[in-house]
Amino acid sequence: MVTRPLSQKFLITALVLLGLYLVILGAQRVYEHYQVKQISLEFVQALETGNEKQIRGLLTPEKADLAKKLKQDSQDSSAPLDYRILDVKLTGKTAQVSIQIQKNGYAIKPDIHLVKSKTGVWKIDAVTQAQVDPLWYDQEDQRYREKLIKENVPPEEVQGRVLAKELARSLNTTVEESSPDKVDP
Repeated sequence: MVTRPLSQKFLITALVLLGLYLVILGAQRVYEHYQVKQISLEFVQALETGNEKQIRGLLTPEKADLAKKLKQDSQDSSAPLDYRILDVKLTGKTAQVSIQIQKNGYAIKPDIHLVKSKTGVWKIDAVTQAQVDPLWYDQEDQRYREKLIKENVPPEEVQGRVLAKELARSLNTTVEESSPDKVDP
């Protein structure tokens, strides 16, 4: 049997303990990665079904009042949502999950921001980049253009009204429709 000096035994023990620590740390990171993905998917499912109680449970206490606002029926369609995780970023006690949500041919790619509470529970703190698919706006503008043409509106005015709607949308406001008999020359 080979006898090793005490310093060599200490070094081997330290390396084994360091290896175990790194394995445990890696497993913890993988588990947290899994947790934030699952919470994000649960959130999207709760939004799809309109489950206010579940939405409230996934939000941070400061944002829980948003649950009523977020509980909206899915856009007049019974078509299911198709969603998938695009990216997950973990940084200490915060995480960001990028997800793609598709329905009826339209897609949005919101970022779901999570924070880890003092008790170690991940909660949703914010949702950003949840913008309407530009394809939807294009189709709405086309429908509006067709409606105006059916109403025998002159082509120049049709183009002007469609451009006014596009400009109002980019400025986050609305356009007031004026009737033809109220226009002053």
